[in-house]
This record gives sequence, C-alpha cells and structure tokens, in this order.
Amino acid sequence: MNADLFEITPVNEYTDSNLNWTDSESRVVREHNDLANVHIELIKNTPDNFDTYDNVFIGYPIWWQEASWVVNDFVTENDFTRKNVIPFCTSISSPLGESGTKLAEKSGTGNWLDGIRFTSRSTAEDVQKWAKSLDLKKLIQINR
Repeated sequence: MNADLFEITPVNEYTDSNLNWTDSESRVVREHNDLANVHIELIKNTPDNFDTYDNVFIGYPIWWQEASWVVNDFVTENDFTRKNVIPFCTSISSPLGESGTKLAEKSGTGNWLDGIRFTSRSTAEDVQKWAKSLDLKKLIQINR
C-alpha cells in the first residue's frame, strides 16, 4: 500500500521522561491531571496537499483510554469533509475504546470508520492485512 506520511509533531517534543506515566511529575501525568494543559501546539497542523486526499489514517498511542492529546489539534484544525478517516492506535493493554469516536466528534467532519488497536506483538503483515481489508477504493466511491 502506497501512502504519504505526515508526522504530527508537537512544538515542544516529548522526551522519554516526559512520557513516564508512572512518575506523577512527568509531563503526561501533569497534562492528564489538568486538562487545561492538553492543548499541544504542533509544528505544522496540515499536510501539504491535504485537500487531495480521499483517505486519512490517523495513528496514535492510547493514553488513559483515549487518543494521545497530541492528535487533538490535528483533528480540530483540519477539514475531513469527503474523506474517509481511519483511526488506529498502539497500546500494550488498553483497547481502542471510544478514542476514534471522540476524535470524530472533535473533528465534526469526515466519514470516520471503525478503528483498530495494534499491540507490541503486531507485525507489519498484520497492519497490511488490515489496511487491505478496508477496500478503500469502494469507500471513496461511496463517500463522493
């Protein structure tokens, strides 16, 4: 499957110690405990030529049973009208849960599909098999 890659990158990147959810003083714990801190400014909000895409895969880690809040600005700053949006997450133990649904609500636009969770044991073959099962060409026709 050919695709362009756009990395959602915060202006203030997270370090390994920032991501230590077992440390009550780490950045992610402080942000989680005070939701006023979860607006994470991105280096760039929109990929080049975003209006030309029919399908957008949004991948993220699960933090406290929801999408990493780094994804929030990307979702709210872009118009997904006439696009299929396919969320997927990585997590060792937490399920996808309502993370995709919550992102769709924040977005307010697009045809959001059910997502999937990949664990640390997932292989590239697992990801490719799932992506091929989506029949994206058919979805594009339906969405037009």
